[in-house]
Amino acid sequence: MPEQEEYEIIPITPIKRLEKRLDKIEESGTVPQLQSLINQIIELIRSNQKIVNDVIRANTGLRNEISKMPPKLDELIASMKNFISLIEAAGREEVSAPSADSLKPLTEQLKRMVEQNQKLLEGNEAMIDELTNIGKKLKSGTPVSRIVTSYPGMRRFRKEVK
Repeated sequence: MPEQEEYEIIPITPIKRLEKRLDKIEESGTVPQLQSLINQIIELIRSNQKIVNDVIRANTGLRNEISKMPPKLDELIASMKNFISLIEAAGREEVSAPSADSLKPLTEQLKRMVEQNQKLLEGNEAMIDELTNIGKKLKSGTPVSRIVTSYPGMRRFRKEVK
């Protein structure tokens, strides 16, 4: 039984383009020009890697700082609860109860503080999610330029890195 030849059907256009490009390079390019082009490509790769390393380093630092925030928020909440319990205890000990109008500014301030803390917590969670997305994109090989265009706020960071 004769051996069957394997074959594939592939488009010829990309192969023809590559052949033309190789012919142009062979005709016009000399070894020093090619070496210069290779050196430029290597330098570009190095600078891109430096940017990636800087982004990773900044990402890690930011994650570390953000990871310190939940315990501090827990401490703040515990302190606020303690403070509120002290106020309640002091209110019970007074002979004449303070009027609702006198405590209204204090309760409004406490409500604002709780709202601010909630917004801060939500912002931190959103930041962690975005950093996780950036990390995944970097690990998956997404070019830094595409990541920078996806997050307009990173343009400022990129200028600072240079």
